[in-house]
Amino acid sequence: MLYVFIAMFTFSVSVIIMRKLTERMGAFTATVYSTVIGSSLVIPVALIKEPLHQVSPHLWAWVLLFATGIVMQGVCSVIWNIQLTRVGAGKASVFLNLQPFVAMLVGFLLLGTAVSIVQVVGALLIVGGVVMATLQRRVKIDGVGRTRAKPDSVNKLM
Repeated sequence: MLYVFIAMFTFSVSVIIMRKLTERMGAFTATVYSTVIGSSLVIPVALIKEPLHQVSPHLWAWVLLFATGIVMQGVCSVIWNIQLTRVGAGKASVFLNLQPFVAMLVGFLLLGTAVSIVQVVGALLIVGGVVMATLQRRVKIDGVGRTRAKPDSVNKLM
């Protein structure tokens, strides 16, 4: 449980830091810096936890590893950081909760992975939470406790 809290806390801090970095430099440059720093912190821990006695000697395995890393981590992070500058950290973090749902859906559709009842319930909770959070942001509560829709000019920005 402590590791989950630490992971959530460090991710929240990293989103805020990335938002500030992308205000000062481009999203690509900020992504390169964060990837280099993150990799330099993770690699020593990975080498300690998992020694290199079972490393694949095949070149294709290494090419796939690096290509997947560049495409999935690099390109997706650049896209995420560009969008982070446009919509803000609070709004972007709501949609990050869709990752496990999308992974489950893609696994089912492309790989034929079985989906359990617990996963379906989790997916409904995730999608429901994102929808509720999105709709809640579109409605503003006035001083007397009544809800009213934001003006169209504000809705267009969202």
